[in-house]
Amino acid sequence: MDYGAKYIRWAPFAAESPQKMGKLPSYGPAITLGALNKATDTPAFNEAKGYGDNVLKVYVNKFKETVIAIETTEVPRDSMSAVSGTTLESETKKNMRFRSTDKTPYGGLGFFVSKILDDGRDVCMGIFYPKVKAMLQGATYNTDGENITLSTSKLQFTGSACDSGDWKIESDFFETEEEAQAWVDGMFDGTSTDIGNEAGGEIQGQSATARAAGKAATV
Repeated sequence: MDYGAKYIRWAPFAAESPQKMGKLPSYGPAITLGALNKATDTPAFNEAKGYGDNVLKVYVNKFKETVIAIETTEVPRDSMSAVSGTTLESETKKNMRFRSTDKTPYGGLGFFVSKILDDGRDVCMGIFYPKVKAMLQGATYNTDGENITLSTSKLQFTGSACDSGDWKIESDFFETEEEAQAWVDGMFDGTSTDIGNEAGGEIQGQSATARAAGKAATV
């Protein structure tokens, strides 16, 4: 069972040749998005059904995209500017400018969760989305009345499959938070994964059919 989540990190695609077939993207320096409060992903799939002789013969299910909703206590202004494409004034004023010409960059997103397994072990597991793009969310500003309302900072990302076909990667279980944190950091520089380094380009332990983004089953 999950009971905690922390260390939310994002990094932009590298400036030159970030995507290579069969590999995860290359990234620039990673930054923090604040103290993680909540993360929710909602994958969507395209599907089709084929019938013959009045029964279901073929069912095709293919990953489309996933929405990743992130809430933190506060997104640092530099980080908000980096993920959203907004501009921070750098002269005498320090305003953040939201403009119609803003271009949101692609990047990678990672964090880790705390879990208690059925055998009683307390472990951590890293989660990584290799190709995401942020979309700003509306804000609610509450006045200070009879009750105090605490509001989190919200970011929504759309995740898609990268050139290796991966759209989400979960780590093995770690005994410590330090190991899980190192795994998240290592996903940005490629040291935490074998993707792209498999012998013959094959993912060990899985069939080619199971690896396909769209999987067709004959019923």
